[in-house]
Amino acid sequence: MREEVIISEGIKVLDNLKDFPEFYLAGGTGLALQLGHRISLDFDLFWRGDIPEKLLSRIRNVFRGERIKVIVNHREQLTVSIGAVYTSFVKYSYPVVLDFIEYKGINILPAIEIGAMKAYALGRRATMRDYVDLYFVLKTYGLVEVIKLCKRKYGNEFNKRLFLEQLIYLEDIEDVEIRFLKETVKRDELTRFFEGEIKKMELG
Repeated sequence: MREEVIISEGIKVLDNLKDFPEFYLAGGTGLALQLGHRISLDFDLFWRGDIPEKLLSRIRNVFRGERIKVIVNHREQLTVSIGAVYTSFVKYSYPVVLDFIEYKGINILPAIEIGAMKAYALGRRATMRDYVDLYFVLKTYGLVEVIKLCKRKYGNEFNKRLFLEQLIYLEDIEDVEIRFLKETVKRDELTRFFEGEIKKMELG
């Protein structure tokens, strides 16, 4: 795993996530740990049930001595800042398809399945980071394989045509600061790459 993608305060959080074994790590940090493509500042953890009632007290106990601030707290999501590190615990009812990667006692979703989650969510509240993450996922695994996994994970709820339309429409996506660790990718390069991947798939 590529721990250089995480800021120093984040390493302290990462080292204690093993104390929440019912959750698995996904999101941008789960992906960056595997691909090493950018710095990531927060943690997104998932499981299929409602958020446990005592989760907040467990967090305060595990991170005793840290400044804990509650950002969101309801049955389907608990987001807190632990020092400067935002950490979200989220109910996610869709199945895990591939085997977890275990690291430091934490279950991490494989990079291609994190890519499938980002592909499925692309039309909802996508950021430039999501497009950048998908760029590196597709470069590694290919568009066809990601779509296959989306169909396995989401069934008929995954709309391939809509996903492909959203993949090449970046006009409304705001630029944000991204600290790249591999190649730096700009908006027009993303669009060209995604268009090329779609053409390759159609010809293949």
